[in-house]
Amino acid sequence: MLSPAKSRLIRAATLAVSASGLAASLTACGNGGASAADGACSATVPGITPTEVKAGMVWNDSGPGAAALRAFRAGVDARLRVANDEDGGAYGRKITYAWRDDAGDPALNVPMVQELLDQEKIFGLIYAPGGGRDSAKLLQERNIPVTGLGSDPVWLGINNMFSWYYSGDGSSTTWGKYVQQQGGTRAAIFSTAQTGSNTDFAAQISASLKANNVKIVRTFYTGEITSYQTLAQQIKADNIDALTGVLLPDTAAKLLPELAKIGVTLGGSLKVAVMPLGYDGSNLAQFGAALGGVSIFTITQPFELNTAGQQTFKQAMSSYSPEIQPPTQDTAVDGWISADLFIRGLQAAGPCPTRESFISGLRAVRNYDAAGMGPDASNDLSTNFRETSTCYYGIKVSPDGSRFQPTSPTAMCGDVITMQQMAALNQQP
Repeated sequence: MLSPAKSRLIRAATLAVSASGLAASLTACGNGGASAADGACSATVPGITPTEVKAGMVWNDSGPGAAALRAFRAGVDARLRVANDEDGGAYGRKITYAWRDDAGDPALNVPMVQELLDQEKIFGLIYAPGGGRDSAKLLQERNIPVTGLGSDPVWLGINNMFSWYYSGDGSSTTWGKYVQQQGGTRAAIFSTAQTGSNTDFAAQISASLKANNVKIVRTFYTGEITSYQTLAQQIKADNIDALTGVLLPDTAAKLLPELAKIGVTLGGSLKVAVMPLGYDGSNLAQFGAALGGVSIFTITQPFELNTAGQQTFKQAMSSYSPEIQPPTQDTAVDGWISADLFIRGLQAAGPCPTRESFISGLRAVRNYDAAGMGPDASNDLSTNFRETSTCYYGIKVSPDGSRFQPTSPTAMCGDVITMQQMAALNQQP
């Protein structure tokens, strides 16, 4: 599942508008206990007819980052097909969606959401990773139900926006705790000079390391790397034993072999290298043993555990979204859980749903299991939207680069680091 770094890294591109062609005339059901099939719901609610619930989705379908989000939409599609084709929909209503492509562009995000609300007359939104920042105020003012990965700090504290994970605006001790447990004491942080969001993530990691007494020796900006051989020599000269931050798979695959050539190997003098993303079989196929021993932090329950929830997901992806290969991609899981959470909200809203009953009903759920695939098996939705999430799974690439190996069957959790605490920690030398 998508880490804060990954979700922020995929925000950038240009707009391509695409309409769904779904019908826009809507009669609906309001509060009341009558069955939807009876047609006895009294109020008119956007997006609700006796036979259909029409959701909306805003995502990046074009430009940089689009490829990563195709699996997200496939996960949404697979979960809705299970609901519609196998489970009879939500109180007999088929769940559909209209969508728009905002490509993560702040100037286009709000207009696309407005189109879905005012032209498509949607009931609520399923938001793709990275979404929600720019339209959050509008959605809050209009009391629109929203589900998705809370990958932007704006999600925190907003009653109508639901997630099983909130990145928050501070940090947590979890990353530093893991580095310390692996034996790391002197770290190099990788960041980018291009965007503020990645710099913010590097600051979060920095605070987490310092909270665990891991010294930050140097920061490397990936856009400024001209020689991985020179970079490796700097790391060795500084006695750095931990690599973290925005350390992406292609960077790690180029750097680690250069380090090995000069005697700095993972498991040897280099104790740990942690990537914020990369739990994807395509990385093993592309980079192989070059990533051997690297750790990956994720909120996706490791598929190697083969739980009941994962089996259901994989079967549904095979049946309804076979174009996504392999199906075990964290963005696909994000889509699956985002749609599952929307379905859970419709169930909580009752047979005559309104936006208000969706929000109040779902907010009262205290044991949401994230479709059996998240780090917390019992999310209290009445309180979790006020809290930065702190639990992650640690996964290592096998030494030969052929497979992933969970470091534990359970997630590792830490303590919240507030923005104030983060600022104070990062002022320390």
